[in-house]
Amino acid sequence: MASPDLSLFPATLLPTSASSSLPKPYTIRPLHRTDHAHGYLTCLSSLTWIGDISAAQFEQRFDWMKTKGKEWYYCIVIDDGEKIIGAATMILDRKL
Repeated sequence: MASPDLSLFPATLLPTSASSSLPKPYTIRPLHRTDHAHGYLTCLSSLTWIGDISAAQFEQRFDWMKTKGKEWYYCIVIDDGEKIIGAATMILDRKL
């Protein structure tokens, strides 16, 4: 498991049923600061144009999301080799 400073949010916020409902060898976890190297942007590029984002740019945006984006939860689905094969965003939308 990644150290807490590498995860966008604590993995304990994800219910265990989220991973247990996935077929083996897949699991879901929070986005990590190192996921540029694990294919996060490649996964997103199958959905939309994302441009050429360096690892440093990715880390800069990750740090911003970790401190400012407290109601956005970026999750990824990985295989047993840590390759990212899916992504999801959960948004906490507070109503009146």
